Amino acid sequence: MSANISGSALPNLERDDFMKKEEMIQKAEDFMLDSFQSEDIPAVIANGMIRHLLQTRRYILVLTEGSKRDTTALEIAALLHGIERAYKRGRKFKELRGKDHETRSAMITQEFMKKNKFPRKVIKKTIGLIEKHETAPTAESKILRDADNISFLENTLPIWFETRLWMGEDRKEIIEDCKKRVNEKFKQIKSKKGKELSKKFHKKWCNWLFQKELV
Repeated sequence: MSANISGSALPNLERDDFMKKEEMIQKAEDFMLDSFQSEDIPAVIANGMIRHLLQTRRYILVLTEGSKRDTTALEIAALLHGIERAYKRGRKFKELRGKDHETRSAMITQEFMKKNKFPRKVIKKTIGLIEKHETAPTAESKILRDADNISFLENTLPIWFETRLWMGEDRKEIIEDCKKRVNEKFKQIKSKKGKELSKKFHKKWCNWLFQKELV
């Protein structure tokens, strides 16, 4: 006599496997898009952030092409590592004020993933990647940082520049910080493929910032 076991009776670890990679990534992308479609955010900034996060995911795929690595958590982290920008001046997630960029994005992502019943192991790995995407102490977090930096260098700098102006920061200070940030991000890229991809972007924005100083 065979046992009739319903899905709800399965152990949690087995149920964790039921959400497919494509479904998880699509849910993360939809959440990111919905988050930036807010009246609190100027369209040029929202569209720029959306492009940056989508490009970061694309560069994850470029940098891991040919490997057998499971990129599920990396791709979700790429899409959501900057999610806190969508709530920076809004009423939601006020409890995150005073925390750093990585922590805010990780906490928002964790709430979203738990609410949508993502597998626990994927949540843990994704949150760890987001929390460390600036310092990148592990091999996987270095892939995320490389992808993030290439995306930033490709076309995010002007959006970052305008976002900081919108936040009320001093123009001269922003220019100086942007110059420093462009050089830092280029130096942080460690993979050979990443360096080759980002060379032309680095040169482009160094020239762009020089022109900004002349205005």
